[in-house]
Parts: sequence; structure tokens; C-alpha cells
Amino acid sequence: MPFGPVSNYTSRWMTTAEYKDGKFYLYYDNPNDQDPHLIVDEDLRDGKMGKDYGLVFKDPSDGSDNAVIRGADGKFHFIYEDWSPLNASKQAWDSPLAGHAVSPDGIHEWKVLPPAVDLRTKATGKVLEYKHPFQPDKLKYEEHMPKQDAFGDWAGILVGERYYLFADYDPAANKSGRKGMSAAWFTSTSLDEPFKFCSHIGQGHPDPDIGFAEGQFYLITQFNQDFVSPGPWVKGVQARVGVDTSNDGKADQWTEWQEIEERYDHKPGFAKQIVKVPAQVDASGLPAGYGVQFEIKLSAPSGAQVKPRLDGVKISYE
Repeated sequence: MPFGPVSNYTSRWMTTAEYKDGKFYLYYDNPNDQDPHLIVDEDLRDGKMGKDYGLVFKDPSDGSDNAVIRGADGKFHFIYEDWSPLNASKQAWDSPLAGHAVSPDGIHEWKVLPPAVDLRTKATGKVLEYKHPFQPDKLKYEEHMPKQDAFGDWAGILVGERYYLFADYDPAANKSGRKGMSAAWFTSTSLDEPFKFCSHIGQGHPDPDIGFAEGQFYLITQFNQDFVSPGPWVKGVQARVGVDTSNDGKADQWTEWQEIEERYDHKPGFAKQIVKVPAQVDASGLPAGYGVQFEIKLSAPSGAQVKPRLDGVKISYE
């Protein structure tokens, strides 16, 4: 059922959105690929624009197509394209450099922080110019060599204590020739630390977004296909628990081996923060005893490109 527009012609370059306290924060570039502006809307179904705050972040670089995400600190964080190290028109309007800015309320007091992603090559010292089709003035950049991988059109999500960024991936040419565009993802345990490149998926110009619904993660792209995932947990983990009922230091009654995995759900009040429910072994059928023991089996599923890794175990008693 259509509910009408949430923006107008002036605010048509919508890039990203967030949610807080019943309000939707809709960010748009003006002009295209430059300087995030903001509309705050309390009802997306009334067919009326919310309050237009206009320019909220005077981006010190050229480029935008930013992601906004409320971090674990509750603040609004921008991850945006910074075109200062390349001619972005020759690499899908993407960049090896992603800027990072933070605001306490998503509107005021934006502070620029160290880059979230920095994969620049060596600067030559030459400052050159190029033209953007929707901006009146030529854009300047510092040439870097060799040619660089470029990323952009950022999207972000927080799963448990780990952040993930998804983006366009426009790779530099290699010995076998240009590989073509795809969707890349990065990760970090903190917004205060640089993000690490993980891998890429698909083929084409993605302009991706990442979301979570009904227990699944959805990567939405401009490809002919989108992608769905049950989450970062890797299958192939089995566990069992035993209890020592004779006080001889050895478990003599065990649960069956159980395939275990994490579960996920939205954090109340947040659109892009996902809570992890740890994988658990059901030991409710065991009798009381003098001690417990656990065993774990790790195996890579057939054809899997990754293997499960044990980060920690927690035992609790009731």
C-alpha cells in the first residue's frame, strides 16, 4: 500500500537513514555526492515530509554516499566516501578512503574522527582536478600510485559487539585484468578502530544496504539477486555436558551431542543494533552432582570457505 513521499525534489539524493525515540532520521546529499542534509519524520505513512533541517554536516572532503549508524555509545556515526586520494569519476565514484564523523544527536556538533577505512597507496604529491556532473566546481584530489581499490555507498550494522560495513568494491586492475565490481564487507570490534577488509560477493555495481528481519540478515543490492544469511555464526559446532555424580573427579552422566548455534534479535529502540543470544547446551536432564565437564567438537561443513572458531565458554548454574 503506497503512503506517499517522504522527501521532495530538493532532497531526492537520499543516502541513509536511522531511527531513535519514534523518529526517523533520513539523510540526503545536496548536491549529489556532497554534504549530508537531514529530514526528521515521525510518521512515514502520512504522505507528508517531516522537518527538514537542511545541511547538518559540512563534509570537509568531496564525496558522501554515507552510512549512518547509532553505535554502542548511542551516538550517530557517519561513514562516508572521501574522494581526496583519487579521481572518483574513473572508479565508480568510490574511494580507498572512508571518513568517519560522530554527533550526539544526529543533527548538531558533528566531529570528524580518524578514517574508518584507509587503503590508500603512495601519494605522488600531484594535485589534479576532475568534474562531477551535478556539481558546478571542479573537484581536486591528490594523485596516488599504484592504482587503488575503491569502496563506497556505505551501509553498516552492529551485531553483538562487532560492527560490519558493506560497500561497493571497485578493485584496481591486477595481472589478470580488471575483476569488475562487487559488494565488499569490513568488520571491527569498535567504531574507534579501523575496519578490516573481509571479502566480497556478487557481481556488478551494488549500492548495498544491510538489514535484519525475522532471524535473517538481508544484503540488498542493485545486482540481479540479493543475499540472505543466518548470521556470522559458522555451523559445525557440537557440544555436550557431563556431571560427576560419584565425586571421583570424572563425569559419568552426559547429555547427547547437540548441534549449537547463536541466535539474533533486534535490540529494542534500535534499527541497526542486533543482539546476539549465545549458543547454549541444554543440560536440564542431568542430575545433581559434584562437578561438571563439557566437550566440544568443531568441524567445517562440506564446501565451507570458513571454519568455526571457539572464542569463549561460559558456565552458569541455577
